[in-house]
Amino acid sequence: MESMLQSLYLENRAGYYFTQFCEKSGNKLWKNSAYFWFDLQAYHQLFYQGTLHPFKICKQAQFLYATYIAPSASMDIGLHQSKKSMIYQKIDPAFEDLFDPAEEYILTVLLEPWMKMVEADKYTYGKVELVEETRQLDSVYFRKLQALHQESGSKKDESTVTDTDLPSCPDALKEDQHLCQVPKELAGPNLSDLIHNKKNLEQFWAFLNERSAGMDLLCWLDIEQFRKMLHKDKEKREEKSKDIKNKYLNKNYFFGPNSPATREQQEELVHSGGGWGQMLHDRLSAAVLLEIQQCVQKRLEKQWLPLFLADEHHGAEGQAKVIFEQQDITEDLSRHKQEKKTRMWKHVDNKWVSSSSEIIPFRKALLNPVTANQFQRFVSLKGDLLENGVLFWQEVQKYKDLCHSHCDDATVQKKITAIIKRFINSAVPPALQIDIPAEQAKKILEHRKELGPYIFREAQMTIFALLFKFWPKFCKFRSNLDSDKILLRAELKKNKSMYGPCVQWVTADLFVLSVCTVLF
Repeated sequence: MESMLQSLYLENRAGYYFTQFCEKSGNKLWKNSAYFWFDLQAYHQLFYQGTLHPFKICKQAQFLYATYIAPSASMDIGLHQSKKSMIYQKIDPAFEDLFDPAEEYILTVLLEPWMKMVEADKYTYGKVELVEETRQLDSVYFRKLQALHQESGSKKDESTVTDTDLPSCPDALKEDQHLCQVPKELAGPNLSDLIHNKKNLEQFWAFLNERSAGMDLLCWLDIEQFRKMLHKDKEKREEKSKDIKNKYLNKNYFFGPNSPATREQQEELVHSGGGWGQMLHDRLSAAVLLEIQQCVQKRLEKQWLPLFLADEHHGAEGQAKVIFEQQDITEDLSRHKQEKKTRMWKHVDNKWVSSSSEIIPFRKALLNPVTANQFQRFVSLKGDLLENGVLFWQEVQKYKDLCHSHCDDATVQKKITAIIKRFINSAVPPALQIDIPAEQAKKILEHRKELGPYIFREAQMTIFALLFKFWPKFCKFRSNLDSDKILLRAELKKNKSMYGPCVQWVTADLFVLSVCTVLF
């Protein structure tokens, strides 16, 4: 099925090879199904354009229904009468999932000609006689290159033998002695990776405190917090810069005997900061703070992090794991934050990566109360607002059904207001209770009357795209458990993630505040 869908997406580039096979077969059902699939993609495209045209959507939906689905359709695809009636009832207004039953049906129909075409191609290919012929390039230049290669190989062997006879140099090894203690499976992570894992960051902080080196991590995190501040918040940035200068740029730390910077680096820093006078009276520039952070980070990564990794590996026998044991959840959270700024998922060419064979079952799962409840508990582990995303998608589907029931306008507007108050402009902070860009939320609030029945279109597609990325992981998780144990296991995981560590923080900024509270 997957290979057939990939070929259908690229059918126009392949000269409509599969479509021609269906046409030449003489089977009208195959031919009509192939034509319907391509016309359906044109219908889907209308929902992913920058500007929505309800008239075009309505016209294309009526064309598809009249041509392929209606009882007297000229190119009937043989859809069951119950599904025909379902599509007819929901055709006004038409939404992107209107023809899902028909699409699911024709994909199973097209699978038969696809398999026959593949078998025919294999048979034809098997008739081609393969003649193996070995050719060797023999010329003056080739012989010269071969001689040079043999000569370089012999010299390399001699240097290897010479190196093995030399005694090891303790001075050369001393610089990397900590790195040598790190097992291969633990080597590689840097400080930036470490701070995204709450448990390991807590362990690293305790490790540094035992060795009186916690100031390095505090300094790095303070500067990192400064870098994340918006440039328009000039007062906060200036206050933070002065605080960093007073806490770290003194003889007790950065300019003291236990400084992370060498004497040359300290002098260069003072020079780039405009001299001692300017550094003492003015706030530090972003460039100077970045140089300080790089010095601190270098010592943390070259000296303390290797020791921490080696200590963690050898200290607990039989529990040698990769340092980021919760990589799965943290990666999802970081990716989840980055996706907040992305716009809606566009179905252009093959950019909708997942096939219809996966999207349609996912829509059905979200409409199934049992599966949706299990999936809702599962995604609640991955992000604070993902659980609300499932509820929002379901409420929008109920709103669509309300539109299809052709009830009075007051009832429809009441439903719209309820959805907005619950998810888009909530009285409970934060006001935006789902993961959509702020521009989309603003558009819904300001243009709710102009958007008509498609008011939640962009927001629902954004949420659907976000949730769909967790669907394969949920299917894998569910396949390993009995249906009655899925909710219990998800609940246990959620409780463990909430109450496991003694100190909890989500970002490095919160961690700094917690540590500062303890210290002062």
